[in-house]
Amino acid sequence: GCEPQVKSILKAELENLGGSLSNHLCEHFSYSRPELMALIRTDPDITSVDTFDKILHKHGNGGDGCEQCKPAVGSILASLVNDVITDNGLDALQDTNDRSMANMQRGGTYSVVPRVPGGELLPEQLIALGDTAKKFNLYTKITGAQRVDLFGGAKHELPDIWEELGKAGFESGHAYGKALRTVKSCVGSTWCRYGVQDSVSFAVRVENRYKGIRSPHKMKSAVSGCVRECAEAQSKDFGMIATENGYNLYFGGNGGTNPVHAELFAADIDEDTVLKFIDRYLMYYILTADKLERTAVWQKKLPGGKNGGGPIEHLKEVIMEDSLGICDELDSRMAHLVNTYHDEWAEVVKDPVRRAKFQQFANTDQTIDKQDMLEFVDMRGQQRPADWPKDGEAQTMWQAPDTDVFAKSEKSWVRVGSVADFPANVGTPILYSDTQLAVFNNAHRGEWYCTQNMCPHKQAFVLSQGLVGDAAGTPKVACPLHKKQFSLEDGVELGAEEPLSIITFPVKVEGDDVLVKLPAELEVDAILGTHGLRVTKSDCIDIAGDALKVPSRFSNVMKDGQQLAEALTGGRKAASTTVLQATSNNTTEALSDE
Repeated sequence: GCEPQVKSILKAELENLGGSLSNHLCEHFSYSRPELMALIRTDPDITSVDTFDKILHKHGNGGDGCEQCKPAVGSILASLVNDVITDNGLDALQDTNDRSMANMQRGGTYSVVPRVPGGELLPEQLIALGDTAKKFNLYTKITGAQRVDLFGGAKHELPDIWEELGKAGFESGHAYGKALRTVKSCVGSTWCRYGVQDSVSFAVRVENRYKGIRSPHKMKSAVSGCVRECAEAQSKDFGMIATENGYNLYFGGNGGTNPVHAELFAADIDEDTVLKFIDRYLMYYILTADKLERTAVWQKKLPGGKNGGGPIEHLKEVIMEDSLGICDELDSRMAHLVNTYHDEWAEVVKDPVRRAKFQQFANTDQTIDKQDMLEFVDMRGQQRPADWPKDGEAQTMWQAPDTDVFAKSEKSWVRVGSVADFPANVGTPILYSDTQLAVFNNAHRGEWYCTQNMCPHKQAFVLSQGLVGDAAGTPKVACPLHKKQFSLEDGVELGAEEPLSIITFPVKVEGDDVLVKLPAELEVDAILGTHGLRVTKSDCIDIAGDALKVPSRFSNVMKDGQQLAEALTGGRKAASTTVLQATSNNTTEALSDE
């Protein structure tokens, strides 16, 4: 939205007043992204800075990291080393989409975008896309980048979806990453009577060269087969337009909120020269851009040329004339990234250990269907999630009936798995009867936490997928949907005027066993049961009442819902009434804020 413009105005005004606006990554690093990148890439001992913990110890301010610095460091390591992002603790640095290798959508399901180089598809691949969508009941849509998006996959289904797509020759499209998305193309000289170069073949070559390369922000490209510019190359981070003599190469275009027209860098050059210049441009951008900075913004901030002209002249001097003496480094680093490419989906599909990370619950093979967590509605022959209620309406801003709803409950230590089942510094979901919980192994502190898995903001079961870190020493998790941050110690939302809260439970480790102190299953289900918190298209939801409408496997142990609710609230009116009243109160407060 308007945040970049506001920051730009604030920065300019502060500078006019003699002040400055810090561009440090966060409280954990007193460096900007390019400054930290320079420290890491120039370190004579790369093994001393090849993990987040080592970098934090050597260049940071202590703490656990956060949702700002962890992805930034993860991106830096991917750009310099390029290991599999699920290995060696790197998954703890990835934002939710990268960690899951898919794009989280409303309600916690994911969308999958396979790579379609140059927009070219075989008939058999089109059929495979349809067959996969039908098999997993996925909503399909053509994207704006000549690809097909498959919506609605549950996280535990993703490896199976990727396996089906892989059989048809598809690879990860990296739609989830700050990386090259696609290289769009028109049909070019192979079919079009106006085409002067084979734009499809060149687009396929370009995309296969740069696929998988992580960068400060997403990158888009295009190749047009003639000056009619059907592929819209001049609105891309780097684009090529065919001429009778080769290609014109453009840098620094951008669509989105602030469209920017790319600038001509070189004219009438052959394909190999195009690639050499792109190699250096992208690597220069990767090494020097700020976090989440697109090429257009980065390019605009570069100095002008020595002999006049704007930033594009500076780029010509750096890339063509090697004015900074760094072209050898740019070439070698890009060659390393190209040569170490790996299809991230295939790495998971073929490896049982990596694949196990996508299991829905660490303590059981049982699964809960996505439609048991979120109602889907029919739309033009497909299914999509029911519309989210606005903040403050029923089924949002959830609150427990009491501050400590289980204070009077008898609790016992329940084994939920082995230490190895819970990777370090990330959240892992577990299932307790019908209730989804999230266990967090904070290896930085040697501490364990357990919370509800449902984010109260939109009642989505996603907290275990959030980034773990700390704020001013308080351990926290950031919800992957809207980055609401909750203390892992007491569950209170951090930094909010009217904070939400989540329920927490004690955790301990005995030998190899991880245990959580929990009330009886029926009591927990009455408040946190999945089926009772299912988001529907109806106007309201009776949390405690509907929580008792759990699958038939529990019917033989069900007690009267009214008695259970009264027991949980110490004899006061039914929990369902209490919850609805709390929701009603919260609605009034939320609306008054608006």
